[in-house]
Amino acid sequence: MRVTTLLFAFTLAGCAASPGAPVAAVEPPAAAPAEHAVPAEHAVPAAAETGYEQALRFARCMGEHDEPVPEPVVGRPLQFGTPVEGTSWMRLDTDAFMACRALLPATWPVRADPADVARERPFGECMRERGFAWPEPDADGMVAYPADPMSYQTPQYRAAEEACRYLYDDPANNAPR
Repeated sequence: MRVTTLLFAFTLAGCAASPGAPVAAVEPPAAAPAEHAVPAEHAVPAAAETGYEQALRFARCMGEHDEPVPEPVVGRPLQFGTPVEGTSWMRLDTDAFMACRALLPATWPVRADPADVARERPFGECMRERGFAWPEPDADGMVAYPADPMSYQTPQYRAAEEACRYLYDDPANNAPR
């Protein structure tokens, strides 16, 4: 898992990472707009559930909105929809995602490769210097990334990412947006 892959995925407007790419986070997810309210049968106080239970309700809600996604697996990135044909990117502007978005947990644990974490540490430090709580792996090698991919769509995040972009170690991260 490379932050470079992850960041490229989230800098594309309306796209999310593929099932094999990490989902990083920087800000807590915003509430869903009123026109995309969570169905009553899914409305359960988030504090009463684990992150896994919240992610499972999100996956089930997506299926009920004709956008089936696999059940969550701790350590692997969440899937947010069906990949766009010919790519590994997923659209985030679907009615299903918008209807179910509020069900996402605040963060989701993704297993990180220690070599990638070490190589990308300067980027994380740069992001933290700009006010973003870039996550570090826990003792088990899990990184608690924000679950909502829309976290990467804010002007503040994009400005910080642009300022730290020079720290990427992979030229693929500088692909056109």
